[in-house]
Amino acid sequence: MNNLLIISCIFGKQFKKVHRSPDNKNSYFFTNNKELKGEIINKGWNYVYVNKVLSNDSIISSLQSKYIKFLQFLEDFPQFQNAKTIIYFDHKENVSSASIDEIKLLINNNVDKSLIIRHTPSNKTSVYHEIRAAMGQSRYVKNMNKTNNFIKNIITTKEFSEHVRICNTGLLIFINREEIKELLNNVYEKCIEHQQPECQIYWSIFSQKHKDKIKEIKWTHIKTIKRGTPKY
Repeated sequence: MNNLLIISCIFGKQFKKVHRSPDNKNSYFFTNNKELKGEIINKGWNYVYVNKVLSNDSIISSLQSKYIKFLQFLEDFPQFQNAKTIIYFDHKENVSSASIDEIKLLINNNVDKSLIIRHTPSNKTSVYHEIRAAMGQSRYVKNMNKTNNFIKNIITTKEFSEHVRICNTGLLIFINREEIKELLNNVYEKCIEHQQPECQIYWSIFSQKHKDKIKEIKWTHIKTIKRGTPKY
């Protein structure tokens, strides 16, 4: 597949290991932690340094990662702008070359879509299910009042529904990113505005206007992806 870009990232000081690259040629790992350079290169990735403040704060680091996830970095890294297809995944997703083969087949079967995304593993069917699930993590809880108020207000407009199948943003397969640029920008900007790293809440709302451009698949559809914190 020509013009393929595979990306992942770590921001902050918390994580020291990365999973092996699924594709040595097209895989780029972004970080603001220069101490990870050796680990990233040894695992077969192309190393890309991002000049953002290095912090121990999990909220700051998690929000910085959205800069990569929602493709905001393309404005500042013109060398990647020619990529036609972009596969993003969180650093905890262990994506192999076999996984990439599965993803390429998915892309070829959904060329009329702009993005492919997986459902969450558990059957969450409301934005409030996602909010409740997020309350177990302190980095999400801190600014959840802002998020909750925003959700309540936007639902009262009747333009958006609280009843929506929640998707997992840990893997985003961009087929035609220009068609969903508004969605990506909306989610990113709201995360930053509310200082809320729990982007799946905002995704569940803003994606409703783009349903015709998105292919949602089951969590288990891509058989070869394993999730877990890298240890070696």
